[in-house]
Amino acid sequence: DETEFHGYAVFEKGTHLKKFSYKPRPLSPDDVEIKIAYCGICHSDVHQMTSGWGESIYPLLPGHEIVGRVTQKGANVTKFAIGDKVGLGPHCWGCLQKDCDACSQGKEPYCNEKRETYNDRYPDGTPTRGGYADHVRAHSHFVVRIPEGLDDAAAAPLLCAGITVYSPLKRWKVKPGDKVGVVGIGGLGHLGVMFAKALGAHVVALSSTENKKKEAEKLGADEYWLTSDAEALKKKSKSLDFILATTSGNADWDSIIRLLKIDATICLVGLPEEDLKIPAFALCAGRRSFASSAVGGPGEIQEMLEFAAKHSPKIEAWVKVFPIDQVNAAVQELVEGKPRFRNVL
Repeated sequence: DETEFHGYAVFEKGTHLKKFSYKPRPLSPDDVEIKIAYCGICHSDVHQMTSGWGESIYPLLPGHEIVGRVTQKGANVTKFAIGDKVGLGPHCWGCLQKDCDACSQGKEPYCNEKRETYNDRYPDGTPTRGGYADHVRAHSHFVVRIPEGLDDAAAAPLLCAGITVYSPLKRWKVKPGDKVGVVGIGGLGHLGVMFAKALGAHVVALSSTENKKKEAEKLGADEYWLTSDAEALKKKSKSLDFILATTSGNADWDSIIRLLKIDATICLVGLPEEDLKIPAFALCAGRRSFASSAVGGPGEIQEMLEFAAKHSPKIEAWVKVFPIDQVNAAVQELVEGKPRFRNVL
């Protein structure tokens, strides 16, 4: 098999990508090959390019918010046909055993044997490579359908950012009438506001500055509270049923946690490079829980995509599209915190 895929990779710690070609591992009977149309640029791409979450495997070809069409499929693959519009998120392989607590319950991201779409190795040692490229191969179990009606470019970020916010909103059973806080209005948070609103919640956007107030209102937020104003937050203590924390930096956790009602939960989905300092008294004072959540399995990603497509208005990321040869400009904008709210190749 003389196949070669072409994309952009970093060859050492840093965010400068250069052209990179590689021979993909042979297409297994369970794999599909996808010709990539769009790939979202996720903040986790930057963390991994720079080894911010631990030592990365270089050359590193990032990208796990992939939308494209099936160009090849293995003999066992029955759920997709050549030409189908599909997506691939943060995972490309797992044990999928019936006795695996994670895989057997549709919680594949929590499987001990799971493999990330990039910056990982298959069991045979082959490095995994992501979506800043023309093609990608992955186990068909982890590939999802992109429903009709969703814009391809705006659907790409749903495959990581979308499921990252949708999964905890469902897990903690956010329902109509709940008052939900979303901390951080960025790539994750803007989708958090839209999904919480679509689930019927009264949504409070929490941000450290006034900068994103207009955008938050457009996204559907009912209120906008400043996390930098501790005195004002004090007056709102015990008023929220659930908080989704999407910030990847540290925050005034004491003030934020005290916004929760008794027995309520704050769920962290942003992944800071530094460990958090969690105030025990703020939790204890309301018997509150501090939780965390990763992404979701392909079944839940599919459910989220169908929900996004059927909801009125449709839930799509706010995106700015860059041709792939401008990948460095697109990544640099993210490093500088400029996107409103997601850059897509």
